[in-house]
Amino acid sequence: MLETIPDMPEGIVAIKAVGTITAEDYASVVESMLEEARADGRRLRVLLQLGPEYEGFTAGAVWEKAGTWMRHPGLWHEIEGYALVSDIHWVAELVHLAGLLVPFPMRVFGNDALDEAAAWLASSVERATSADLPQGA
Repeated sequence: MLETIPDMPEGIVAIKAVGTITAEDYASVVESMLEEARADGRRLRVLLQLGPEYEGFTAGAVWEKAGTWMRHPGLWHEIEGYALVSDIHWVAELVHLAGLLVPFPMRVFGNDALDEAAAWLASSVERATSADLPQGA
């Protein structure tokens, strides 16, 4: 199941994976998150935690995720930043590699650094936003 993590800085969508993630979990949480962001006209700042309660995902969840990217080919440009919070070594390594390929800041934090991940995500986006302002603004 995917649960929303409460008490995050403004504009950050924080999700915690618990147990085994199914296609239904992915569709209900992620698709609604995307729709809400589009309706509000904002880009996404996503924090995903894969803590000790995380057990994995079904093949259906992988298929649903692939379907999301096919239905929304411009999704890359709708993400403003991404923080993964996990102590799972192979997942962290994959995210490090993916970070080389995506057009948004992406970083991995250990499970003991949830607050640090949220702060980084909030500040990195604030820096990017202020860097886009004309000098003297």
